[in-house]
Amino acid sequence: MIEDLIETPLFRKYAPPVAGLLFVALFVSLAMWQLERASEKRALLDLFESDAPYMQTGEFGSLGAFDRIQVDGAFEGNRQVLIDNIVLDSRPGYYVITPFRIAVDNRLLLVNRGWVPKNTITGDAPPITVGQNQRTVRGLVGNLPRVGIRPGEAFEGSKEWPRVAVYPNLDEFSTELEEAVSPIVVLMSPGEDDGFARQWRPNVSGPMMHYAYAFQWFAMAATVLALLLWHLGKRRRIGSAT
Repeated sequence: MIEDLIETPLFRKYAPPVAGLLFVALFVSLAMWQLERASEKRALLDLFESDAPYMQTGEFGSLGAFDRIQVDGAFEGNRQVLIDNIVLDSRPGYYVITPFRIAVDNRLLLVNRGWVPKNTITGDAPPITVGQNQRTVRGLVGNLPRVGIRPGEAFEGSKEWPRVAVYPNLDEFSTELEEAVSPIVVLMSPGEDDGFARQWRPNVSGPMMHYAYAFQWFAMAATVLALLLWHLGKRRRIGSAT
């Protein structure tokens, strides 16, 4: 049945140009999608580099990546976590994650106070003490560091504070702290006191990659369109000759 359909003159006349136009439409739509992704990445990078004022907010669910916020409360320096396997300038170390008790509603917010080097000789935890007085913390909306495949459990070994963890998620933090934590992590601003090395960078590829992909899709669409026009022109010349 299919073989008979393929051999019909009508199918052989119209199937190639229709298929060609479908491929052109597909490639153009993929190119436009890549341009949209590039625009989103550009907007995200612009937000990261913005010097807009910090906004006071407690509605964390409506915040986006790299929003600039400030929160009033106090650090709970007796329950800190060191996230292991964080490398900065080819040196091993930790991110210091400190719970922050929000003054207005008593919720718990995780604050990344930056990077500290690991003592590879003694293995001792670095000094990360912080005052527990009322204060305002400013920073960017971010996430906990993530890895594709994590070896073992996040929290293993000693139950003393500060605890060392390997790429924990928010649920594991909640379990360890024995209470719920807010759905965001604040990347503490480099201008804030009581922080460590803070070289925050967006964990996203730049827009140029998407522009390159868009160019490839547009080029493929142009190639198919050129072949289609050549094929139609050739058919018309053959028809005129006969």
